[in-house]
Amino acid sequence: DRVVTLHAAIPFSGEDHSLFLNRIPGTYAFVGVRRAGEPIENAYPHFPTFDPDERAIGVGVRTMVSWLSSRS
Repeated sequence: DRVVTLHAAIPFSGEDHSLFLNRIPGTYAFVGVRRAGEPIENAYPHFPTFDPDERAIGVGVRTMVSWLSSRS
């Protein structure tokens, strides 16, 4: 219930992380950090209106720890 599928362009469409994933195994995730009811632009790191909900930091950390702990 905490995962949302977005159907929009994310603000870093020029990201080249996919080039690394062509050479080594990895993952890429977009962890939403917008406060409920706020404009979506407030969740974009490179926008001047960036104002994240800092409680999302813990969600991101737990997600990455889960990925890493499941690796063999």
